Amino acid sequence: MKPWAVYMSIFVLLLSLLPAVAAARGSGIDSILRVLDSEIDHAQVEYVNPKEAFIDRLRSRYAMAATDAARFDACHELFEEYRFYQSDSAYVYARRMESVAEAMADTLRVMQARCSLMGYFAVTGFFHEAVNVAKRVDASVLPESERVDYYMLVAKLNQNMESFAYGAPDLYSAYVGERRKYYRKVLDNADSTDYRYAEALLELGRLESYSLEQTITHCKDIIERFNPDNHQKAINYSTIGRSYMDLGKPDSAMFFLALSAIHDIRSNTRETTAAKDLATLMYEKGALERSGRYLHVAAADANAYNSRLRKLEINSIMPLIENARHTRLTEQRMILVVASAIFAAMLAAMFFLFFKLKKRNESLTESHREIREKTEALEESNVALADLNTRLREATEIKDQYIIQSLYSNSDFVNEVEEKTRRALLKLKGKQYGELSSILSDMGVRREQARMYASFDSAFLKLFPNFIDEFNKLMRPGEGISLSGDKLPTEARVFALMRLGITGTADIAQYLCLSVNTVYVYKAKVKSRAAIDKNSFDAAVMSIPKP
Repeated sequence: MKPWAVYMSIFVLLLSLLPAVAAARGSGIDSILRVLDSEIDHAQVEYVNPKEAFIDRLRSRYAMAATDAARFDACHELFEEYRFYQSDSAYVYARRMESVAEAMADTLRVMQARCSLMGYFAVTGFFHEAVNVAKRVDASVLPESERVDYYMLVAKLNQNMESFAYGAPDLYSAYVGERRKYYRKVLDNADSTDYRYAEALLELGRLESYSLEQTITHCKDIIERFNPDNHQKAINYSTIGRSYMDLGKPDSAMFFLALSAIHDIRSNTRETTAAKDLATLMYEKGALERSGRYLHVAAADANAYNSRLRKLEINSIMPLIENARHTRLTEQRMILVVASAIFAAMLAAMFFLFFKLKKRNESLTESHREIREKTEALEESNVALADLNTRLREATEIKDQYIIQSLYSNSDFVNEVEEKTRRALLKLKGKQYGELSSILSDMGVRREQARMYASFDSAFLKLFPNFIDEFNKLMRPGEGISLSGDKLPTEARVFALMRLGITGTADIAQYLCLSVNTVYVYKAKVKSRAAIDKNSFDAAVMSIPKP
């Protein structure tokens, strides 16, 4: 009996059992989704970490390889580990395979390296590069088993290009024709008991005559007959799930897509579609939390694998699902707010009626009287507080004015002493010694200056005890000013006067008995150490708050 006849007989048998299987599976959707959720939660520890450890061992083996042959084999193993796990690394090791094989001048290994490179390009969407590499592969050099793998790779490449060219009938038909040709080559070269034979037969059947039900039956038969690995199971379960989607049976589709996603996790496969398709079905069903979770799993896999095609697919549906989740949360929040408001209103009404019946009119009258008294007392308190605030402002203004007036008087005294000094000099030159003695006896410039500065520093720091700390915040770390006891440095007095509103450089120079140039030098010296823009430094000083 021919292979296709065997498959058709199996199909007829399983088709009769489909209603009972579907009913049982419908009740198991929640269970399989819980398994998927658990696998997602434990994937890092259970699957990813062991794989990374194994890859590290392979890298060490590659680093310690003593021959080109050993290096090639290590690169090949690393490529296979990365093939569906991380595309960029897979590309690196495919290129290294090619480089080592060419250095060895080993034709077989060169062809093997090119097959690996073509497989990478086909999966990641570099179709032009994949076709160019495929043209450079001499399949006759490959052993029979590897030749079959090559034919499957070329068929897969044409399948991806076929999907990409959908809507352009001439290109689409050409790629379909190429797929048929290479699947037939697989059938001609592979044994009928080979998994790849069954896979090629399935794909050829889907291209030529299979209904969706036949596709489902064939995939199930492959899983039962060949006991494939997790990655192969994921592929077949995904095909079954998508077939059920096309049949309009979302529950069955979700069941098998969840199975596919589970086996993708177990095989550390990140180049996947099952999680994204499952998220789409969950979105259509209204299960937005799970939909969002599975879509983010798919997005994380696409980013980790660096699959450009999958990123485009996911980005096309992610806004829809995220917007739906946001809308659902908003609706739930609004319902909660409305329910809370209704409950609060009912509770308030109950209390109101209770007190109204209990106290009646007398209690209400008493309450009104107390409220009026408290309101009047509050108004009196507010008036008193306003008056107190006014007096505090006045006291502050008096203090500030006192400092200014003290500065003026001290400055006048210093100027007077300086004038007497000049007069004494004139008397000395004129030899008027009698008058000179009286002038000199009336002097004490330095003492008075010191007193004036001490008086200013004391008064200012009482009014602005936070000035030094706030001022130093404007300076670079370690370059602020510090007090010597209760004495301000001269450069600090310059800016202290500015904070009091004396901003004119000439006025500052007069108050501090300095020259205008000296004041400029002090200001420039301080601003050179500022942590902020020099042009805004004066304004920042003026903004130092008064406690």
